[in-house]
Amino acid sequence: MAKTKKILFSVGICAYNEEKNIGKLIASIHKQILDEKFIIKDIIIVASGCTDNTVKVINELKLKYPRIKTFIQLKREGKAKAVNLFLKNARSNYLILQSADTITDKNCYRLLLLHLAKFDVGMVGGRVVPTDNPDTICGFANHLKWNLHHLVNLKYPERPKIGELVAFKKIFSRIPPNTAVDEASIEPLIKLQDYKVVYEPRAIIYNSGPKTIRELLSQRRRIFAGHYETKLHYGYEVITFSNFLIIPIFLSTLRLDIKNILFSFITIAFEAIARLFGYLDVKYKLRNHTIWKIAESSKQLRTVGSVK
Repeated sequence: MAKTKKILFSVGICAYNEEKNIGKLIASIHKQILDEKFIIKDIIIVASGCTDNTVKVINELKLKYPRIKTFIQLKREGKAKAVNLFLKNARSNYLILQSADTITDKNCYRLLLLHLAKFDVGMVGGRVVPTDNPDTICGFANHLKWNLHHLVNLKYPERPKIGELVAFKKIFSRIPPNTAVDEASIEPLIKLQDYKVVYEPRAIIYNSGPKTIRELLSQRRRIFAGHYETKLHYGYEVITFSNFLIIPIFLSTLRLDIKNILFSFITIAFEAIARLFGYLDVKYKLRNHTIWKIAESSKQLRTVGSVK
């Protein structure tokens, strides 16, 4: 009987002041249910200019999980440079890049890797499920955003918008070092080499969004500026950049109750304001988003579902 060919993969995590979350994330990674052919080679954590106990917590985790490798940046240089440090030091051909403030469902990696193992697939993303309270305006906004991403991906599977956790083949050596949107910078590098980008809705990643309007606007402003720069400099436009594609799907999510309608249109107003300032940031160089201010309130991620 022929032996199953083993596929090694590396996990990359870029962390800044994640002392409260990094342990939960690492635990969820080690609870992954993988097919026998998939093996985690290493978990590479890039800690960038941390001012809390993140590095101390990571060092304690390394005693329990010897596959963890760390690279310490004494000062923050932007997530793109941290991602490039991961790419430089990863020795596997299959990579998973995951945000440090997320938790992974136990079946997530397996579902992503089954797609990635196909010869014509270069990148795979899963479904982000927020843990926020949807009865608050910021919690509602985060739920609405990721639900729209999900619905867009189902309607346009040929060009999905994925984020928070992506699995991809190592067929490039770096991403643009000054980008503010790392996943959106990886997409064109994959597609330009004639590989598919695939969405797997059963692969669940839990996250938490900003809890204050100020942080919400700042985050959305930075993301739109990053997408706009990607379009200008590299000629690549993520599908959610287009209002004409998003608006019909948004309208389909509206429920006929006053709170849902009110929160939905407040969220749209916030997005319009953020996009306006993101556009001005790029057009008139008002703000550089390469190194952005962290939304501290989004770090309150609780353990949920099957990852307990």
